[in-house]
Amino acid sequence: MRELFATLPDEPPPAPPGYLDTVLTRGRRSVRRQRIGAAAVWAVVVLILAALVVPDVPLPVRPAAPSTKPSLPESFAGYSMLTSTVAKAPPGRAIALYGYGNGETFNMFQSLVVGADADTYRRVDAMEERDRPSALLAPDGTRVLLGDERGATDDLILVDLSTGERRSIPLGDPVGVRLLAWSPDGRHIAYSAAPLTNSGEFGTVNLVEAEVARTGTLRLLDLSTGHSTEVPAIKPAWTAAFAPDSRRLAAQVGQQAHLMDLDGREYGSLEIKAGRELAADVGWSPDGRFLATVPWIYDGPFNGTSGGETGRHGTFLWKVGDVDFMPVEGTSTPPTPVRDVVQLLGWRSAASVVVATINTAGHTSLAEIQLDTGTRRTLSRFDTGHNCELGTQTCQVFDLHLATGLLPDLTVRSAGRPQRGPRPTLVTVVLGVVVLAAAFLLWRRIRPSTRLRRPEVE
Repeated sequence: MRELFATLPDEPPPAPPGYLDTVLTRGRRSVRRQRIGAAAVWAVVVLILAALVVPDVPLPVRPAAPSTKPSLPESFAGYSMLTSTVAKAPPGRAIALYGYGNGETFNMFQSLVVGADADTYRRVDAMEERDRPSALLAPDGTRVLLGDERGATDDLILVDLSTGERRSIPLGDPVGVRLLAWSPDGRHIAYSAAPLTNSGEFGTVNLVEAEVARTGTLRLLDLSTGHSTEVPAIKPAWTAAFAPDSRRLAAQVGQQAHLMDLDGREYGSLEIKAGRELAADVGWSPDGRFLATVPWIYDGPFNGTSGGETGRHGTFLWKVGDVDFMPVEGTSTPPTPVRDVVQLLGWRSAASVVVATINTAGHTSLAEIQLDTGTRRTLSRFDTGHNCELGTQTCQVFDLHLATGLLPDLTVRSAGRPQRGPRPTLVTVVLGVVVLAAAFLLWRRIRPSTRLRRPEVE
């Protein structure tokens, strides 16, 4: 090796003319490319992160302004885990309140409202926090009232859909609650309440609905004062419906509908056919002449020994039956029963009703039916495709309520892109981490490709 190195010249051969200038020029060009590439990568990263974060920045939320007439989308949007909440982004007045989802493998239920003036969808987070209790949508669609399915509660929660604010309505000593009806003028609530002993037939299992259905006493709540009046004679209260004047109430106990005023003074009663019950919340016709009844969903009201175990709350819409009518007083001839109905949802007028129906394929729709002719018009459809439980199950509808005071002026609108509000923060964080990781890997890939290479000597 020593001899080999001894043969080398003392001075290296001279560089070709312009060699240094060429190296410097190519070096500067390579550095510029590296900087431009890195800047482009990070610019893209910043834009993507901005697109992810900006929708979630808390800004003053402006709910949809009421249009001239309320409307119902021609089709309800499918299930989405990206739907925001009423508290985070108030939707404005709603046309519908409903439960949606499935629980075959694991529970993925949502309590939703859909706007009466735009395609806004929001989760009612107050209901989810209380384990999806019985709830009612105000006749004008601006509020939701809910109890508590977790157990005995000392208050009801009134949610304002225009502001997202919650009002606590004290009940006194903790009781289990079933909400029954909301008066057309929006002032009064009929509900059933009972202490929960956790020592009866249901043991320590928390089944608020079943225990209150068997033991609950009717109470009438004045929302303007927050005061509740107990009606001891109406026990156990099964269903209820207010008269169109909001000053009278029909409440079912056993197979009798008790008619009373807002002070609880009874002035009459009607016998309901065996196997049937007063249509909850919407059972009194707008002209005040008839009460609407529907078949029991399972075993009907408590009769002293059995029944009352399962009502309509929390039950998927599935049982097809009919709507029958009985005169409140006199000898008025009732309308012909309406067939093939899953649920009576309200009245557009004394001559037409809005109902939920299910076809042979199991698809749920809303329809208007003319009582004199039986003519049907489909108003809207629910998406019950296989997009629940991560695409493994169909989506089911339950606890469906419409804003009954908006139905007379109801129109049907084309279903646009669902406005679900800002996405959940966790989703934004996960997407941001993925984008940053991808950007880092791309930067690492670009960096080695821009190393300087020695130009060839000619």
